[in-house]
Amino acid sequence: MRKKYICGNWKMNKTSSDALEFAKKINDFDFEKVDVLIAPSFVCLESFRKNLKNEIIVAGQNVSEFDDGAYTGEVSTSMLKDISVNDVIIGHSERREKFFESDEIVNSKVKKALEDGLSVILCLGESLEKKEENKAVEFVREELLKSLDGVKNLDKVTIAYEPIWAIGTGKTCSSEDAENMCKEIRNIIDEKYGEISQQIRILYGGSVKPANAGEILSKENIDGVLVGGASLKAEDFIEIIKAGENL
Repeated sequence: MRKKYICGNWKMNKTSSDALEFAKKINDFDFEKVDVLIAPSFVCLESFRKNLKNEIIVAGQNVSEFDDGAYTGEVSTSMLKDISVNDVIIGHSERREKFFESDEIVNSKVKKALEDGLSVILCLGESLEKKEENKAVEFVREELLKSLDGVKNLDKVTIAYEPIWAIGTGKTCSSEDAENMCKEIRNIIDEKYGEISQQIRILYGGSVKPANAGEILSKENIDGVLVGGASLKAEDFIEIIKAGENL
């Protein structure tokens, strides 16, 4: 049975001081049945990691495909590893849409992160236009295969399905629709990679809240959640963790 994975992506929110206050609150909460990850901003990473209990994984929200050099504003895999951050989110829809990261760029980042020993949460998801054209599965298939092109081993890869039209819009992807797409993703991985499809964890992200987390997490092919806004309040995030613990 795949262990549920509760992941929080803070995006561009919280100062280092805010992050330390969050750490104090969540450090008092104990969990056993799920894995928990939080991705704060880059400026919070080191202090947050040092003040957070070891049971919680700390991840970067992005990483460069380059080792070092004249890449102003970028952060390398070695910089993350040096502060004991060994996980990273790659290909979030906001990176793809707002910062024009193509499947090819995402692929380069995934390969670089894996080569350097990081674990990757790879994000995928269709736009409202693709959904309305009934091309969602076709789009996600292409995005998945292009983003993983040349990647032979998925042992350190988690997939996060995030329908773009349901992120921060108030629109809701039903738990049934989320389950169906996560099952499609698992089938695509099975076709390409074989047995690892039964071990790889597939997360759902898109307006996940304490009120709907339990229903989403109960689905057979949804192995966790990638939470945005509801991960910013320790109390809300703890409730989502509890939803995973209570299954």
